[in-house]
Amino acid sequence: MGGKAITHEKDIEYFKEYPAPIMEHIHKLHHTNVNSTITFFGPMLYFMLRGLCSEKVLEIGHAEGYTAHYLAHAVKDTGIRFGVLESCMYYGVDIVQTEKVREALTAQELPNTIINLDSALLTPDTFKGVTFDVIFQDGAHDTEHVLYEFDTMWPQLRADGKGYWIMHDIQGPAEEGYKIIRDKIMNRKIDAEFVALDCIYGLAIIRKIDNFDYAKRNWTDV
Repeated sequence: MGGKAITHEKDIEYFKEYPAPIMEHIHKLHHTNVNSTITFFGPMLYFMLRGLCSEKVLEIGHAEGYTAHYLAHAVKDTGIRFGVLESCMYYGVDIVQTEKVREALTAQELPNTIINLDSALLTPDTFKGVTFDVIFQDGAHDTEHVLYEFDTMWPQLRADGKGYWIMHDIQGPAEEGYKIIRDKIMNRKIDAEFVALDCIYGLAIIRKIDNFDYAKRNWTDV
């Protein structure tokens, strides 16, 4: 959908021009100004993670912490709801603003482990022993980074249809890397299923289905 570019220095300016009471209310707790190009994106991730009951999430490329805020709230709220708060954690990686984001999340008592690291230097030992429910990829968008991040961290994503890799900017700067990963899935070189959302900059949700039992019946009549 077309439209003019929008830039506002303060949330109040954005919501005055584009009234959205629910969005404004949700964003009031945030430490950053509203991301006016994709205002819906952070809340969408929050509710998605709550629906998945995610306890551990990794964000590759947290930047100023716009989505980090929602992801960290999601895992904390899930932990409180199900009494597993001690096992819930938001993990973040970036080469900028790591201390700022860490301080902002900690100030809200949100569980966080944030490291300053080029994602091209990620290894299986970076988060050794951690299995992620969700990995959100939104860091450097060049093809080399996109593929390296995926190849390195995919093994630490939960299997059995319970793990989700979310890629941002698949209709933007990460498009070429996404297409290579997509083709591997379609050619069954990666055991996964995916959907691509035609939203601003594009979004892909990849579900890891290693050992997933398609024949299992989840609903039975009582």
